[in-house]
Amino acid sequence: MRKIHIISVLMLLVVSLASCDVESSSKYQQVVAERDSLAIVASNVTTDFESSLKTINEIESALQTIREAENIIMIENQEGNSDYAKAQIEAIDRTIQQNKAKINDLEKQLADAGSKSKQLSATVTRLKDELSQKDTYINKLREELDVKTEQVTQLTEQVNDLHQNVQELSSNIEELNAHNTQQQATIAQQDSELNTVYYMIAPIGTLEDYGLATKGGLFSKNSATNDFDKKVMMAADKRELRHLPLNTRKYTILTNHPESSYEITKGEDGNYSLEIVDPEAFWNISNYLIISIK
Repeated sequence: MRKIHIISVLMLLVVSLASCDVESSSKYQQVVAERDSLAIVASNVTTDFESSLKTINEIESALQTIREAENIIMIENQEGNSDYAKAQIEAIDRTIQQNKAKINDLEKQLADAGSKSKQLSATVTRLKDELSQKDTYINKLREELDVKTEQVTQLTEQVNDLHQNVQELSSNIEELNAHNTQQQATIAQQDSELNTVYYMIAPIGTLEDYGLATKGGLFSKNSATNDFDKKVMMAADKRELRHLPLNTRKYTILTNHPESSYEITKGEDGNYSLEIVDPEAFWNISNYLIISIK
């Protein structure tokens, strides 16, 4: 038994010494180093892949935001809100440029890593193409918006010119209206003057005092003068004057008026009145009517 125990101990010692020799050998150390290096590379590849996926997701999200913003731009542009549309275009342009930079960095990472993932490379290429298309589309929108803004500016200038012309025309119309009003007032005044007649019905003594008539003698009749003072006479519109009460039975018409143009009527009280039946003929010879009464 003692011998067997000694042999067992000796075998364990040999195995232990052999193991110590393997771990301390250069070949073993090289294998361990290669294993650790591969683990680090695998960890870096995993990290780079996860970073690439994160970048791709960010770009996909940005493209979705751009697609939604395009619809808003079209609506705002149709409704004439060009300032808001322009701000949205600039925001989209900044987003496109930022994500272009992300694509470039992603391509460099894939190139440096020597990635052979066709699916990942195809995704990057698709995103790059879509961003390029969006960039072209946004530039086209910007050009269209600039053209529309220029058109709006020109229309605004035309409207301002028309507004100025309207103001000038309104001013001219006001001047013409004022001139027309003045002319109408002048015409009305002239018309009133042309149709104004003067008359005086009074005893011969009063007519003499006013210088409107002269008293006749034994062989002459009372007669009207040729110098009438309008201030002492009654004024009237010959187009409206039709009836003149004489309030007496004795009267004498001193001025000349066609007999066919008037009538003398007698009232129930026995007093007479002068009725003008043809105003134009009655006032044709003179615009003055002098009647002496007793």
